Amino acid sequence: MTDATVAIAGTSAMIEKHQRLCVWAGLAFVPVFGAVFIFMGWLPPPSPNLGAAEIGQIFGEDRTRIRIGMYLLTFVAPLLAFFGAALTHQCRMIVGNSPLVWVQALSAAVLMLEFLIPQMVWQTALFRTGRAPEMVQMLNDQAWLLYLGVVGTVMVQLIVLAICIFHDPRTEPLIPRWAAYLCLWVTLGVSAGGLIVFAHTGPIAWNGIISWWIVVISFFVWIASMSTLMIRASHRVEGELAVRVTTQG
Repeated sequence: MTDATVAIAGTSAMIEKHQRLCVWAGLAFVPVFGAVFIFMGWLPPPSPNLGAAEIGQIFGEDRTRIRIGMYLLTFVAPLLAFFGAALTHQCRMIVGNSPLVWVQALSAAVLMLEFLIPQMVWQTALFRTGRAPEMVQMLNDQAWLLYLGVVGTVMVQLIVLAICIFHDPRTEPLIPRWAAYLCLWVTLGVSAGGLIVFAHTGPIAWNGIISWWIVVISFFVWIASMSTLMIRASHRVEGELAVRVTTQG
């Protein structure tokens, strides 16, 4: 075995270790997100049907708690960059240097901002005491419409990932094909978030069964499922690499 072969094998093994690190880092976002929303008392969120005075009262009485929650969420949202990087690497392992890999990478980068920006809008609403309730209500509306209503980027991620999985030429795909169908179902699930612009009450309001619970559960089931499958695929790639090195040696 040549020194070059050994070096390539070592680099590939290191890359797979980094892949698993990215997956675990991204997965850590899930429990923190849930814990913070419970801590803020926003599970489910305050109704969009509340008046300005009621929203102002919530933001006044729970000001410190909400500020701490948003502070924590703003720190952990960048963990989604690790998850996006892991998905991008996984797509590259399946389809090589396809343009779809870049679509996945760019969509993942934008998705992270779709968490960070509305969280800072909430911080803006809370930054000064004594704001007019109507102003607080407007900022709260803007934050929720951005938080749940902008779903196009994650839908692109899901569809690209499904295409990559379907196009895996291996007899035994790195990611099982049922995961592609899961991605398509989750695409349908999260698309409901875009409906929040049409309702203040009912299932498609931002605290409703469709536009909150189905969207959030679908998104986090996808993260958990893909994390498990990517870790399994990474171990498989590393194992196959070790066998090749041993055989060539």
